[in-house]
Amino acid sequence: MMEKLQFPKLSSLVVNGGKINTENCIIMLYDYDKMKNSEKLDNSDCCFSTLQGFIQSESRKFNIKTENKITLQSPSWLESSMFGQHVFNYVKLIKWLLNTVSTRRKITIEHGNFMMAIILDIILGYLILELLVYDSKALGTLLLVILEKLVNLMYSLLKWLMGAPAGLKLNNAFNKMLGNYFLYHVELWWLFLDMCGEKLDVVLNIYQYVGYLGFTFQAAIISDMMCLATFHCYCIYVYAARLFSLQISGLTALLRLFVGRKYNPLRGGIDSCEYTNQEMFVGTVAFTILLLLLPTTLMYYIVFTMFRVLSLSVQYILAKVIYIIQSLPLYVLILWITRSPKILGNILIEEVESNSSIIFKVKLVCNKSLGDLTEYFKPPVKMLKQFDWSNIVSNVFTGKQII
Repeated sequence: MMEKLQFPKLSSLVVNGGKINTENCIIMLYDYDKMKNSEKLDNSDCCFSTLQGFIQSESRKFNIKTENKITLQSPSWLESSMFGQHVFNYVKLIKWLLNTVSTRRKITIEHGNFMMAIILDIILGYLILELLVYDSKALGTLLLVILEKLVNLMYSLLKWLMGAPAGLKLNNAFNKMLGNYFLYHVELWWLFLDMCGEKLDVVLNIYQYVGYLGFTFQAAIISDMMCLATFHCYCIYVYAARLFSLQISGLTALLRLFVGRKYNPLRGGIDSCEYTNQEMFVGTVAFTILLLLLPTTLMYYIVFTMFRVLSLSVQYILAKVIYIIQSLPLYVLILWITRSPKILGNILIEEVESNSSIIFKVKLVCNKSLGDLTEYFKPPVKMLKQFDWSNIVSNVFTGKQII
C-alpha cells in the first residue's frame, strides 16, 4: 500500500482465489521503511508486531529482548579479582556480540551501544596511557615513594594509638601488645613491597600493554593493585574485627548469666538457667575484664574499619565507572537526536476521510524519554562487584567481618 494515496479506492479484493466484499474491508496505510526498521515496536501490539515480522521476513524478529539475555556469572575463584572478573565478562560480551550479529545478520541498537562503548573505552585508555605512562622507571620510582609514605603513615598511626590518643584511658599493657603485633605486620608488609620493587617495572609494562585494551581494563588493574598494596590494613582489620566480635559475644553471654538466662543452640532460643555462686563470681570477673579491655579493642576496630570502608568505597567507584563506560547509550543518544526510525515504537492511528472504504493511517512515533530508551536498549552489562551497603553498615556495628 502507498501512503501517498490520500483517498485510495479499493475496487476488488481476491484472497485465495475468492473475491471479498470490499465494503467490509478496512484499509491501513503505513510507512513500509519505518515499520521495517523499527526496533522499539511494543510487543503488546501483537498485530503490528506480526506485520513487522512478515515485512522483515524473520519469524521471530519482533521478539528481540528475549534473545539478548546472557549470564555474566564469573567463577567463584575470580570473585576476589576485579581484573579477572572484567576479562571474563568482556570475553562473554564479545561472544554475545559476535553470535547475535551473525544470527540476525544486522547490527541492532544494543550492538551499536556496546560497540561505541568499546571504541570510547579504547580511546580513553590510550589517552590516559599517553598522559601518565611517559616514563615507566620514573613512574615506578614515584609509586614506591608513595607506598613508602603510606607505610610510614600507618607506622606513625599505630605509634600514636599505642600512646594515649585523644586523651583516652586505655589498658596500657593490652594496648602495647596489640600495637606491637600490628607493627610487626606492617614491617613485614613493607619488606615484601621493598623486595617486589625491583619487579615493579615489569608490572608497569604489563599495565601499559593491557591498558591499551581500554580504560576499563586499567581501572580493574588499579583496583587489584590497591587491594594488594593495602593488604596489611586488611589483615589488621580482620584481627581487630575478630577480637571485637569475640568480646561483644562474650559480654552478651555474660549479661544473660546475670539475669539467669543462657542460649540454647539446639532450640535457637534463650532458656532459663540457675547458676551457682561460684559461677556468678567467675562470670562477674570475666565480664569486668572484657568490659575494661573493650575500649582498647574498639579504638583499633574503629580506625581500621574506616580504612576498610574507604577501600571498599574506592573499589565501588572503580566498578561503577567500568559499568557506566560499558553501558553508555551513545548510539541511542544519536538515534534519539536524529529521530531515527529505529526507535519509533508507539503506534498512532488516524482516520482518513473517504467515501468508499474505512481508511486508517498508521504512524510510528517516539514519545519515550531518553532514559526509557537507554534502559530498553541497554547491553547485557552488569557491575563487577555488588556492594550491599546496608549489610556492610550492619556488620560494622555488630563486629562481623566485611569481606
